[in-house]
Amino acid sequence: MIKQLIRSLLLLVLATAALAGDFSLEKARRIDGFLTRIAARHQPALFLKKAAFSESELNSYLNLVYIRKYAPEVSFIELRLKDKNRVDGSLKVKLAGEKYSAVPQFLRDTEVRFSGKFECSNYHMRFAFSELVINGSRFSPDVLDEAYGAAQFNAKVRRSIFDWFTLLPGLKNVQSSEKTIIFYY
Repeated sequence: MIKQLIRSLLLLVLATAALAGDFSLEKARRIDGFLTRIAARHQPALFLKKAAFSESELNSYLNLVYIRKYAPEVSFIELRLKDKNRVDGSLKVKLAGEKYSAVPQFLRDTEVRFSGKFECSNYHMRFAFSELVINGSRFSPDVLDEAYGAAQFNAKVRRSIFDWFTLLPGLKNVQSSEKTIIFYY
């Protein structure tokens, strides 16, 4: 369960940041169309290009497209982009159904607030948490990572909440500035 929660959290956070509130399908489609288009390119570009989107567009994409396709356990995400790849955010996770029957009831509805900074290198990205609050309780990201590692005693490959993951197809780098996400492709 913790593994699923952390994986969902990281995927959403590292997919990058945005502003909540009014979600617009038009805004969501703008980012979705861009990501679909660059993923389908057959020939890599000679020069690096960039596309900038507002955090409102990114939040719309995350809430209306991304979590529905890839993270149905997440019911809401709000990201606030800052300068120098810093991100503050919150998300709500609802673990329901037979798949999560072994998860204690008090962990099935979870609200997570976080702060940190994402890093990109060689077509990979990771999120370095500086603050993590789960259901109102503050946790040290390092201690939570240790507990997550200990819970994987039967795993062939141990994971960390600080692991690097591959960027979406077509993306080369991601950066943020105040209320803006910039995709390099």
